[in-house]
Amino acid sequence: MLSWIQHRWTALWLLFAAYGSLFLFMYGFFPLKYHSGKISHMDDLPNFINSVSIDGHEVYNSGENSVILMVIDGLRYDFATEEYMPFTGQLLKNKSACIYVSVAEPPTVTMPRIKSPERKKEKAQWRRTINFWRDIFAMMTGSVSTFADVALNFGAPAVRGDSVLRAAKSRGRRAVMYGDDTWLRLFPGMWNDSDGTTSFFVTDYTEVDNNVTRHLDKVLAPDENKKPSFDFLVLHYLGLDHIGHLEGARSAKIKPKLLEMDDVVKKIYTGMRTWHRSGILIICGDHGMRDAGGHGGASAAEVLVPLVVVKSDNFVCPHPSGPGPTVAQVDVAPTIAWLLNAPIPGDSTGRILPSLMPSDVQQHLYLLHVLAAHNAQQSPPADTEFFQQFKRAEVQFAHFLTTGQQSAAKIAKEFYDESLEDLAKYHTETTTDFDLFAIGIAIFMLYILTGALLCVTLFSFQQDPQRNTSVVRQHRSQASTIVAFAVIFFLVSTTLLISCFISETKSRFCSFNPFWTICFIAASLGIAAAYFIIKAAIERTKDLSALRELNAIDYLLIIGTLFHAWSFFGTSFIEEEHMTWYFFWNTLMFFVLVRTIVVVVMYFTKKWSGATEFQDKLDLENRMSSVGVSIVPQWVLLIALHRYLRTMNQTGDRWLFLPDTADWLNAPENSFYLEAHLVIGTVLTLGVCLWNVRHMNNFMQIHSALTVAATGCVFLYRIATSALQTRYTFLKSYDPVNIVDVFWGILTFQVLFELAIYVGMFAQCGLKPKFAYTKPKAKSEDHFYDEMDEPWNIEEVKLSLATSLSHIMYNDLMLIIVLLMRPHNVIMVPSVYFTCVLTSKCLDHKLLDSRSRRTEVVDVMSQALVHLWIGVLFYFYQGNSNSLASVDLGSGYVGLREYSEFPVALRMGLHAYAGPALAGARLFCALAAAPAASWTQYLQSVWRVINIFALQRVYQLVVYCVIATIFRHHLFVWTVFSPKLLYDFVATVFSIQALSTIGNIILITHMTSWLARLVTYKTTL
Repeated sequence: MLSWIQHRWTALWLLFAAYGSLFLFMYGFFPLKYHSGKISHMDDLPNFINSVSIDGHEVYNSGENSVILMVIDGLRYDFATEEYMPFTGQLLKNKSACIYVSVAEPPTVTMPRIKSPERKKEKAQWRRTINFWRDIFAMMTGSVSTFADVALNFGAPAVRGDSVLRAAKSRGRRAVMYGDDTWLRLFPGMWNDSDGTTSFFVTDYTEVDNNVTRHLDKVLAPDENKKPSFDFLVLHYLGLDHIGHLEGARSAKIKPKLLEMDDVVKKIYTGMRTWHRSGILIICGDHGMRDAGGHGGASAAEVLVPLVVVKSDNFVCPHPSGPGPTVAQVDVAPTIAWLLNAPIPGDSTGRILPSLMPSDVQQHLYLLHVLAAHNAQQSPPADTEFFQQFKRAEVQFAHFLTTGQQSAAKIAKEFYDESLEDLAKYHTETTTDFDLFAIGIAIFMLYILTGALLCVTLFSFQQDPQRNTSVVRQHRSQASTIVAFAVIFFLVSTTLLISCFISETKSRFCSFNPFWTICFIAASLGIAAAYFIIKAAIERTKDLSALRELNAIDYLLIIGTLFHAWSFFGTSFIEEEHMTWYFFWNTLMFFVLVRTIVVVVMYFTKKWSGATEFQDKLDLENRMSSVGVSIVPQWVLLIALHRYLRTMNQTGDRWLFLPDTADWLNAPENSFYLEAHLVIGTVLTLGVCLWNVRHMNNFMQIHSALTVAATGCVFLYRIATSALQTRYTFLKSYDPVNIVDVFWGILTFQVLFELAIYVGMFAQCGLKPKFAYTKPKAKSEDHFYDEMDEPWNIEEVKLSLATSLSHIMYNDLMLIIVLLMRPHNVIMVPSVYFTCVLTSKCLDHKLLDSRSRRTEVVDVMSQALVHLWIGVLFYFYQGNSNSLASVDLGSGYVGLREYSEFPVALRMGLHAYAGPALAGARLFCALAAAPAASWTQYLQSVWRVINIFALQRVYQLVVYCVIATIFRHHLFVWTVFSPKLLYDFVATVFSIQALSTIGNIILITHMTSWLARLVTYKTTL
C-alpha cells in the first residue's frame, strides 16, 4: 500500500469517494417522494360500503359549479382584514364568506427564469418564485413535495402525474388561466384559454395585474343561458409580492394594492351573482412575506396565509367569527375536484374544505369515505390505529345506510374525521422520513476518508517522503497485500451486512437490489482502502519536523479553517457565513500588517544605525529583496480595496435588502460609474493576462494578439447587450451569441497553438520557440546511448509546458468570468489576482521569520490555505450566500439561444464559484512559475496542495453532515441547513473538476513529451 500514499492523485480519488459518500448522505437526508403515477377516474368511486350498495356517481355529484381560484402572490394572513380589504372583510363579518389559516410548508423553492435583468431585480425574482412550485403543486395535485423534489424540479418542467386540471379536462370541463405564465409551463395543454403574464419584471406593480384584470369583464359575463363560459378559472396576481420584495410589507404601496385586489373580489362576487349556477371563489396566497420583504423562511408571516371561500348563493359560514380553522394547501385540490364533479387526483392526501361540505348526511359521509379510502390507498400499514379507525367508520356508515340511524352517522363522521386527521399526520411524517441508516454509513465513510486524507497530507509534509520508507517493506509481496486487502474487505462487508440485519432497517441501502448492491460493495471497498491508506501512512510518517517552521499566521490559518466548519452549529452562522469569513480575513490582514511593519522597521533600524552585526543585516537584506520596502503601503491599499469590495453586494439574510454599492451603480443616473467599473475591470484583467503571457511560448507575440482579440469580444458583447454605451451604434447590431462563439474559438485556438509549438510542429518552418527540446550535454564517446537515453532537457520543457498551460488556463478563466460577471462585479476579477500576489509575498516565511531553515512545506501549506480563504472571501464579495435565492441565473445563458442543461449548469457554477476558481488557478500558476523550481519540486508541491484542498473539502463535509443530522428536526432544516448542504454538494463537484484539471495539465505534458519524441527528436538529432 506504499504506492497509494506516495501517489500524487490519491487525494483526488479519496475526494471522489467522499463525493459518493455525500451522495449517499443526501439520499438519506432528502427523502424523495415517489409519486405513484396513478391517474384517477370516476369509475374508481366506491359503489359498496362494507358490502352495502350505493350509487357512487349520483351521491358524489356536487351539482353545476363554476370555480374561481384567485391567487394573490405574497398575501399574508393579516392582510385579509377589513382594514386592508374592506369588501372582503365585510363578507367575512357577515358570514357570507369563510376564512381559513392555510399553512405554506417550507422548503419554498421554485424553478428559475431564463431572462436576467439587473442584479437586485433578479434576486427579488428568485425570492418571489421561491414558493411557487411547491405551493401550486400542492394546490393542484393535493400532494406535498419534499425538498429533493423541489431541488430536482429546477427548470420549470411540466408536472407529471395526476392533477385537478387533468381530472377536470377528462370530464370535459373548461379551464381558463390569466396571470403568472408559470402555470402554462407546469400544466401545458390543460387550458381552453389563457393569457400568461411574465413574473420577471419585479419593478412592475400595476401592468402585471392590469393584464389579468382586463379579462374579467369578458370572462365573467354570462351567456344567453346565464352561465359563465368556464368551469374553472385561475387568476394569479403578482403586484403585491413585487411591492413586498422591493419595499417590504410595510410599504405605503401595500394598502393601495390590497384595495385594488379587494375591488377585484367585489367585481367577481357581483358577477357570480348574475349566473344561474353556483359560483365559488377561493382567494388565497401561495406564501406570505416578511416585514422586511421577501420570503423563503419558516416564520409565521411567511408560511401563514389566508384562504377565503366565497359562494354566490345563500352561503352562510358554519364557523364562528374570528380566525378560522387551520387547513393545508393540499386541501384545495380535492375541494376543486369535487366541485367540478371530477375525480380526486391520484396522489392527493388532502380533504374537502369544511365550509363546502354538503349538508346532506349521506353525501357528507360518502365524501368522507371517498377521501379516507383514497388516502388509505397511499400505502399506510394496515395494522395502524388510523387504518382500523377507517374500517370502524366504514362499518358505521354501512349501518347508517341500512338503518338510517343518525347516531350511526354521527359515530361514522367522528371516526372518519379522526382517521383523516391521523392519515394526514402519517403522510406528513413519511414525507420527512430520514434514512438514518444510510446517513450513518455516509457519515462514517466521510469520517474515515477524512482520516485517510489527513494521514496522506501529513505523509506528504515530510521533507523527503521517499527516503522514509523501508526497502524491505517496499518489496513486500503483492500477493500478501492483495490477500490482506481481501480479508479487510470481507470483514467490512460482513460488518455492514450484519448491521443491516440487526438494525432491521428499511433503508434501501440494505435492499440488495442490483443498484444498491453495487453501492454496498463500493462502500465496503472505500472503507477498506481508506483503512490501508491510514495504516500505511501512520507507519511511514516519521519526520514532521518541517511543521516546526509554522508561525503565528500559519496557526491563524489552520485554526480559522478548522473552527469555521464547527461554527455552523448556529443557524445564524449559516445564513450569515460571510460575516465569519470577513472577520477571519480582517484578522489576517491585521496580523500581516503588524508583521510586515515590524520587518520594515527592523530593516531601517539596522540599516541606519550602522549596526556591525553583518549577519543580521545580510539576513534582512535577503528578506526585503523580494518584496521591497513598499510592501506596507501596498498592503494598506489592499485593505482599502477589500473594504470597498465588501460594500459592493449585500448578502446573507439579515441585511440583504439594505442598499449597497451595486444598487447605487445600477441606478440609471449612475450609469457612467457602472460603465467605468466595467471598463476598468476588463482593462486590468487584460493587463494581467498580458503580463502572464511571458510564461508562454509566445512566438511572434501571437498569444498577446489572441488575448487582445478575446478581450475585444468581451467588449463587443457588452456593447451588444447594452451594458456598455458607444458612439458607434452599428456595434449594437452584432449578435451576442455569434460574438461569444468567436470568443470560445479564440480561447480554444490559443490552447491548441501552444501545444503545437511544444510538440514541434512548426520546427520545419524554421520557427524556433522560446522553450524547446535541446541537448544541453554533449554525448560522451566512451558511452553507448540508446535512442531514448539521449541527454534531452525533457523535464525542463515539461515544467515550461505546465507553466504555460497553467497560465493559459488562468487567463482563459479570467476572461470567461469577465464575460459572465455582472458589470459592477467585473472589478473583482483583477482584484483576486492582486490579492493573491500580494498576500503570497507577505506570507513568505523568508520575509516574516528570521530563521533561515527549509520552509518549502510550510510555505506550500500557508499558500494553499490563504488561497482557499481568498476564494471563499470573493465568493461572498460577489453577492453569493447559502440561500438558493442568491444564484445568478442570467450567467447560465450567456452566449446561448435556448436552454441546454450542461452549458447552463457549467456557466452558472463557474460564475457562482468564480472566486475560488480564480484563487486556486492563481496558486497553481505560482507553483509552476516558482523561482528555481524543478519538475520534481513542482510535482511535489502540486501533490501537497491537492492533499490540502481535498482534506479541507472533506473535513468541512463530514462536520456539516454531522451538524445537519443533529438538527434534522430543527425548524429551519429545510430553509437554512438543506440549502447549505446543496451548496456543499456543488462545491465538491467543482473541487473535483478543478483538481482534475490540474491532473489533465500534467497528463498533457507527458503526452506532449511523447509526441515531441516522434516529431522533434529525429529532426534535431
